[in-house]
Amino acid sequence: MLTDEHVDLFSKPVVTPVVARGLTEDGWVRTTGWLQVGDHPVSSSHIAAVVGLLWASVGAAVLVGTYPVVAGVLVLTVPALCGGSWWLFTARVRPASMARNIDTTTADELMPGDLVRLYGSIGPVGQVVAVTYDEDVLVTFQGGAHQTWARGHVVHLVELLT
Repeated sequence: MLTDEHVDLFSKPVVTPVVARGLTEDGWVRTTGWLQVGDHPVSSSHIAAVVGLLWASVGAAVLVGTYPVVAGVLVLTVPALCGGSWWLFTARVRPASMARNIDTTTADELMPGDLVRLYGSIGPVGQVVAVTYDEDVLVTFQGGAHQTWARGHVVHLVELLT
């Protein structure tokens, strides 16, 4: 049945496959951005730089008495090396997309095209291709992977930023 705007009301929805950095052969997307402040994800390279600063501070405290210049250089360079190497790893070696959790929903409310976290509130993201209802909900993801959830199981909807 077509409407005045030539839209078929009974056709199945067409899901445009997600194309993202970190897309695996199985159809799920590796992600970063598991730490969020409000709606803003914190870059994992910034977290790596802060961890590098903490370790450099410990090393500098040990070295400052005998090698004060080395201690200063350590505090200045290690955070940049840690943050930069983590960024390089997530951008080139094992690419990953930055993602932001935008909402939660139950498994029986999922629709084709939804992007959801596969394992809780952090981790990889999958795009829903089909949802089959029985006692439980069978969700098929892009790439052919399947996940069975109870109807009331809460899943996290995601927005891919890169």
